[in-house]
Amino acid sequence: MKRFLIATLISTFILSHVYAQNAPKVLLFMRNAQTSGDLEYMLKKEAGVMKDTLEKSGYRVIVATLDGVSFTAGSTTVKADIKLADAKVAEYAGFILPCLAVPSYPAPPEVSPDAIALVKKAVSAGKPVAAQTGSLWTLAEAGLLKGRKYAYAMEEQSSYFAGATFAGTGVVRDGFIVTSGICPYMALKTKDKDGTEQLALALAEAMKEKK
Repeated sequence: MKRFLIATLISTFILSHVYAQNAPKVLLFMRNAQTSGDLEYMLKKEAGVMKDTLEKSGYRVIVATLDGVSFTAGSTTVKADIKLADAKVAEYAGFILPCLAVPSYPAPPEVSPDAIALVKKAVSAGKPVAAQTGSLWTLAEAGLLKGRKYAYAMEEQSSYFAGATFAGTGVVRDGFIVTSGICPYMALKTKDKDGTEQLALALAEAMKEKK
């Protein structure tokens, strides 16, 4: 009986591992936030929650950073799996971009050309893309918000957002682009509801519709 139970547990573990490896992949892109004083909080409450929510929804989350280096703050580490430049759009069911509390003012955050190229390819291929607060600038600078509704902490007046329609701070979906205006850091400052989990769930819903 004991041997049977052990064999069953081993089989269950192997099957779970195989399923996880074969699950549809989502790319979680961690933009450069090493200068953020709130990075540890955002790694736990934003990147960690996004990853956990998507994995519970049946997806395998691949973490990309610009240089392939993991993010560590305090006692928290989010392990990088690949460099962003090595990500192949066709391999992923969807893409999610956390805010990480990178300051947007007085000037917009620096947006990587690799990130702009990636989201353009993703949207062109009809893949769902989700972005929260500061990472909306990646979509805006890629020209992907024009003619669409978006969520942000406020109505943005930058020329990059010209032609886009501010639709509030909550999670907003327009086609296969999903945005959220309130990250965990903004939730602390404004007392509005953090959109992290809802954004990840909305992305999961969009990916299931895309099948």
